[in-house]
Amino acid sequence: MGKHSRYLALCVGLVLVMLAGTAFAGAVSDEPLVTIMLFDTDLKEALSEISLQTGVSIIADQTVSGQVTVDLMDVPLEKALRMILFTGGFSFRKVDDFYFVGLPDPRNSTFGALVETEVVELRHVQAQEILDQMPAFLATYVKGLAAGNLLTVSAPPLELQRVLKLIEQLDTPRKTVEIKVLVTEVSNKAIQELGNDSLEFTAAYGESFNKNWTTTLGFAGNLLSLDTTMWGHLVTKLKLLEGEQEAKIHADPRIIVADGKTAELFIGDRQILWLKSDSDETTSRTERIDVGVALKVTPTVVAGNEVILNIAPEVSHFVDDARPDIVVKRNAVTSTIRLASGQTAVLAGMTMDDYANLSKKVPILGDIPLLRWLFRSDVKRQSDREVLVFVTPVIQ
Repeated sequence: MGKHSRYLALCVGLVLVMLAGTAFAGAVSDEPLVTIMLFDTDLKEALSEISLQTGVSIIADQTVSGQVTVDLMDVPLEKALRMILFTGGFSFRKVDDFYFVGLPDPRNSTFGALVETEVVELRHVQAQEILDQMPAFLATYVKGLAAGNLLTVSAPPLELQRVLKLIEQLDTPRKTVEIKVLVTEVSNKAIQELGNDSLEFTAAYGESFNKNWTTTLGFAGNLLSLDTTMWGHLVTKLKLLEGEQEAKIHADPRIIVADGKTAELFIGDRQILWLKSDSDETTSRTERIDVGVALKVTPTVVAGNEVILNIAPEVSHFVDDARPDIVVKRNAVTSTIRLASGQTAVLAGMTMDDYANLSKKVPILGDIPLLRWLFRSDVKRQSDREVLVFVTPVIQ
């Protein structure tokens, strides 16, 4: 490149720098600078002084009042307004070539002139969840139907951006949690014979635990390995007890529920009973009875890959299956537990007293006084069983 070409390029560069500087100066000059010292000055008078100094009209509504003390030196106009109006809770909005100042309260008649409005469509949560988490000083600016996914935000420009940013942070996909629940009854006899550690999961040679609560079993030299889970190990032991009629698995459901939501499950039978009145045998009524396993669970995902579970299982059954209109036994428990994802907890302490009084007799002969004892037999059955509820949350 010759000297002439280098000189020409240098001149072009200088021109561009000068144009950029001129544009920047023009942008700065669009907002006048304020230099003023105020001491216990009435707020409206202070706004009038700034208006006279900058040549920009500033209109205050009837709500603007109070005193201000401030010392400003070459401060941009809008920053000066924020500093002066901040302590009184007032706001301003630029309309065409003037500024309007007032109290951003929906009860104020000039509220509409002070605010801008935007409609936000939520993608992952409902409006009620946003409204519940919105700070009180911003909640007055946000409206929406509780079960809908639209929010209307009417706020001064600065607060509007703050509200929109907060909504964006709250409108995030919810995590889902798979809840594995195993409800079983184990006879006290089996527990006593096998010991309290009959359902304990222990590590053996060559076994290692992973973060997801799975295990790897293997012989020395890694000639043979088997991947399993604590849950599978537990179910295997209970199945063996069930085969020996020492346990009964009522339910083994898997529920997927969103973080913070409640899932309800019922597994069992619904029976309609016709019950006769004690005083009048011609009068009867019907009653619906649900018998089985009911479960209500609410998971809350917390930091550290953990889950807080509010769980309420209930097990019910007829005391005498031959006469289901007599007594229904119910066992229920409500608990709050904190588990790591994949960890299993057991809820125990519910003992069921299984009692029945059965009578077998020969028709007619079994009802004859004195002789009936020769033609009938009464059998009493009683046993104790422990209701165990195993629960495992897995964050998806």
